[in-house]
Amino acid sequence: MNDFEGRLTGFRKIRTGGEAVVYRAMLDGNTPVVFKWYLEEKPIDPKSIDVFISEAFEGTSRLYGYGSLKGRPYFVAEYIRGTSSSAVSPMPPKKAVKALRKLCATLNGMLKANVLHGDISPDNIMIDASGNPGLIDFGIQGLGTPKFSAPERFEGAEPSVKSEIFSLGARLYFWIAGEPLFGGETFSSVEKSVFNVDSYDESLLLHGHGKLPAEDLRVFQTLWKGTLRRNPEDRFEDFDELDECLEIAENELSHNGISVDREKNALWKDELGLLIRERESQIDSAPEEFLFASEPVADLPEQNLGVKSTETKFPTGKILLGSAVFLFVALLLVFIFFFRTSSQDVENVGKSMLENSRSLHMDEGVGSLEQDTVVPVRGIMTDVDSVSTDAQ
Repeated sequence: MNDFEGRLTGFRKIRTGGEAVVYRAMLDGNTPVVFKWYLEEKPIDPKSIDVFISEAFEGTSRLYGYGSLKGRPYFVAEYIRGTSSSAVSPMPPKKAVKALRKLCATLNGMLKANVLHGDISPDNIMIDASGNPGLIDFGIQGLGTPKFSAPERFEGAEPSVKSEIFSLGARLYFWIAGEPLFGGETFSSVEKSVFNVDSYDESLLLHGHGKLPAEDLRVFQTLWKGTLRRNPEDRFEDFDELDECLEIAENELSHNGISVDREKNALWKDELGLLIRERESQIDSAPEEFLFASEPVADLPEQNLGVKSTETKFPTGKILLGSAVFLFVALLLVFIFFFRTSSQDVENVGKSMLENSRSLHMDEGVGSLEQDTVVPVRGIMTDVDSVSTDAQ
């Protein structure tokens, strides 16, 4: 398990599948890699993963490491500039046979390291511009892709050489036909089709779909009988035996319809190159995403992070400023109201005291009393003036 946080940048989405989201990213700024992030928790076989990390098998996408992001596993692997084998199917029969031979060699090399793939579906095989297959996706345990799984895998058996050989036969049929041999929209219907494989005549089906000329029907009969069989014991013994049969088929196909074969191969290769260029262009134009938290959050698009921006329509600073202004205005109004009220009350008190003083002078007619009265009134008015000044 490797720590890729801070080492991976420039995430651009390749596709979103039923079980994972796949990105192209840059490792250490200069190496394009595939970042496959599963949508839910998946069982992982650390033992086989360590083998794929430590060894580079020819014909595979080198596995650099794996980890967990938000509780879901991810894998980082070598980026193959190509397209899924599903996208370039149907293939010319000879092209399909040659591609399967290379895949056999890859699986044989893996077998020497005591590892198997377990899910050899068309989407797990990339085709590069030269038409060479590259096996991708390692380490996830389970049934695999039902339409390309051997009958015993439905019964809970672990991957084996025999089950891989069955999957290779189903792969060969798909590459030539452009559609799976085992149809069905539900798991149970696919399972039923797989278990009835012995009743199929694959060559006749291909001929009926216009994918295999009559002169090539016999070429594939031995291949179907050694791969697509219900009982594992009825299949080829190993990858070497399958490869020998594929070599014979390749040689026989070379002698049949050479001019037509060349034309079909040329058209297919042109289509392959076009699909690869379109795929690269789509990836390059995809918006950059940030899956790790090493980048500043403020600069990240909300839809890519899965979180809301911290900025709102009313930022905190503006709210505090508005509150301060409101409080100041309120205090000013209270101050003015208090001042006006206090000034009127003091003035009324002064007038009342002055009138009382004058009344006292008139009633008693004593000059000395008038002099004595003036002093206290002035003293009181002085105090009143002081109060008015403080209020301002």
